[in-house]
Amino acid sequence: MKIRKHKLIISSLVAAFGVTFFSLIGTLMASEIVASQAVVMPERSWYSNYDDLEVLGLTTFEANFDGIDENFEHTNGTIYLTFDDGPGEYTDRLLDILKSYNVKATFFVTGKGDDATIKREYDEGHTVALHTFSHRYDLVYRSVEAYFNDLNQVAERVKNITGEEAKIIRFPGGSSNAVSAKYDGGIRIMSILSQEVLNRGYVYFDWNVASGDAASASTSDAVFVNVAAHLKEGANVVLQHDIKGYSVDAVGRIIEYGLANGYDFQPLKVDSPVVRHGVNN
Repeated sequence: MKIRKHKLIISSLVAAFGVTFFSLIGTLMASEIVASQAVVMPERSWYSNYDDLEVLGLTTFEANFDGIDENFEHTNGTIYLTFDDGPGEYTDRLLDILKSYNVKATFFVTGKGDDATIKREYDEGHTVALHTFSHRYDLVYRSVEAYFNDLNQVAERVKNITGEEAKIIRFPGGSSNAVSAKYDGGIRIMSILSQEVLNRGYVYFDWNVASGDAASASTSDAVFVNVAAHLKEGANVVLQHDIKGYSVDAVGRIIEYGLANGYDFQPLKVDSPVVRHGVNN
């Protein structure tokens, strides 16, 4: 009886030790994971709504933007800044910002704005891509023929300005848009167009990081937070609009945040990693 009692006590001690030991190991591992996920933030003076970043779970550190934090492990991610619906009144200011950082972006242009601005985009090494000439859903999506009539108009504009044929496009509303169903007479036009543009030699891109500047984000702080909170390893195709002044105001912060956290910036090319949505119509 005494031997069994001693064995029971020893077993209990071993079990208790094991629980404590593995609990300690788990805590240390969790600490390592949290530390590895920390990100470097720009200086506090850069934005007024700093609490929003903490709510989103972004760890805040001070960073010196004379260079990248040497202690931060690079993410091996690429940020593709893309801007729809221009050129507009803020596009030249945006080009000044991009030039100051030597960052190249992608402009999905329309029939609006000055030819000189599109020429500047091209001359400064950005990708000039096709969005839509009219940006009227009721015209663009009423038929396959109507879509390509519109696309051909903006394509001709770009070729006349740059001397080159643009082969990168973005559908108005993205390939996943459902608004097209209101105008296409029930033919599920996006299912047709998403294949037909490829057949005609185009490459289309959607996005996987939404700035929200055409929805609920109406300040540069909100745009910055939306982008910073959703960056990840690999390809990050960011959707912004250069016709929104507050979105343009966020670009410098986005660039510096990206550089501080090991991202590089590239314009979209026909052989860039494809980011596309699921087609809903």
